[in-house]
Amino acid sequence: MGSRSAGAALRLWLLALLLGCCQGRFVVEKNSLKVTAPDGLKGTYECAIGNFGVPQYGGTMVGFVAYPKANRKACKSFDDFDISYKAKPGAFPTFLLVDRGDCYFAKKAWNAQKAGAAAILVADDKDEPLITMDNPEEGGNTDYLENITIPSALITKSFGDRLKKAIDSGDMVNVNLDWREALPHPDERVEYEFWTNSNDECGPKCDSQIDFVKSFKGQPRRCPEPRAPY
Repeated sequence: MGSRSAGAALRLWLLALLLGCCQGRFVVEKNSLKVTAPDGLKGTYECAIGNFGVPQYGGTMVGFVAYPKANRKACKSFDDFDISYKAKPGAFPTFLLVDRGDCYFAKKAWNAQKAGAAAILVADDKDEPLITMDNPEEGGNTDYLENITIPSALITKSFGDRLKKAIDSGDMVNVNLDWREALPHPDERVEYEFWTNSNDECGPKCDSQIDFVKSFKGQPRRCPEPRAPY
C-alpha cells in the first residue's frame, strides 16, 4: 500500500513538473489609443495590435472615428452600400469602428481599406482581456492578405460601446493611435528587433520571410561617438 501511494505521488510530481516546463506566456502586443475629443471620452485607452497590415512602429496617427450606419461588421464590401471613407483634402483621416464577428478580422480590415479608411478599430463583442487579431489560416480566397496596408487594433467592448454612444449622439471623436511604446528605447545603442508571428510556417508571406532570414546580416559596425552640433 505504501509503495503504491509513493508511486502515485511520484507520477503526480512528474506530471506537475512537465506541466510547469511546458507552460508558456503568449504576449499580446499592445499600443495606446488616445481620445482627444469629446471631453467625456478624453483619455488613453489600451488596444491590441493586429497580426496583419502595417503598424506604424515608432510613429503616431491622428484621425476621427466613424461608425457605419450599415455593414457594421465590415464583412461585406462597403461599395455594396455606396459608402466611402476616403478623406477629403485637408481633413482628418478616418478610423473606421466596426463590430467583431461573422468574418475574419483581416477581411474586415481589407473591406475598410478598400472603402478608404486609414485605420480600423474592431470593438470586441464580449467583456474579456484583449487578444491578438490573427491572419486566417491558408486556404480559400485570402489573396488580399498581402495587400492590407492599414493598421488595425482591437479595443474592449466597454470602450467600443462608449465610442458608439458618442458617435450616435453626434459628437466628433478625435483619436491619436500611438505605436512609440512598442519599440525599445536604444539609449545611445543601436538596437533592432526581429519580428515574427504564429503563421510564419505557412501562408502567402512565408517565402519572402524565409528569403529575408537567409539574406539578413547581423554584423555590427562601430558608430561614431555622439557629438553636439554647438
